Amino acid sequence: MKSKRTVKPTPTLKVEGGSQTLARGLRALEIIGVTEPPISVAALSQQLDIHRSMGYRLVKTLEQSGFVARDAQGGLIMGTKLAVLARGVAKDLLSIAEPELAAIAEQLEMTAFIVTYDGEFAVTLSSAEPKNLETTLGKKPGSRHAIGQGAPGKVIQSMLKPKKFPPQAFEVSENEVIQGIASIAVPLHLRSGQPAAIAVLYLPHDVKVAQVAKVLTSAANRIAAAMG
Repeated sequence: MKSKRTVKPTPTLKVEGGSQTLARGLRALEIIGVTEPPISVAALSQQLDIHRSMGYRLVKTLEQSGFVARDAQGGLIMGTKLAVLARGVAKDLLSIAEPELAAIAEQLEMTAFIVTYDGEFAVTLSSAEPKNLETTLGKKPGSRHAIGQGAPGKVIQSMLKPKKFPPQAFEVSENEVIQGIASIAVPLHLRSGQPAAIAVLYLPHDVKVAQVAKVLTSAANRIAAAMG
């Protein structure tokens, strides 16, 4: 079960010399990306301060373009197009990281994923599930959450503001981004300076956190070295 996240209502957008429709669409993507559980069209329209009929037209356009999709209950989630765009931007990083994520998932029997910072949110670029995992814990590429929340969000926060949030060898979290899910993350130091983290998700149980962090750190070091 996923925890709820509150998104503050957005006042009517005022765009200087730009497209108000485009600005509203981008804001809609931000809201959909950070709201758990998935938001409804009616609730999204309320957040955007627009009539519900306009909200449906906006969502339909985003769906047709592949930027937005719906879950089994009809809630709005990020579409595959955003994941494709994210993968294009970080193609070199992903080509190196994906084999490492697969190896981590199999070794630790946990969902492994890589997260970067998009200038506002922590964004999942890629994830891997162990083959024998019956339940998918899920961190779909393109999913976003606030920095400072969840283990990878805390890692990125410390990379952005090291004086206020001193960097740690690893971070842990439980019930912060997804209810009933725990996470462990370590920093991924890229030559580009882009804040990033490698993390795992798992159902809370007795875990040797330091050993898991050691596996993640070794993978992070190999990825950083391969990136140059």
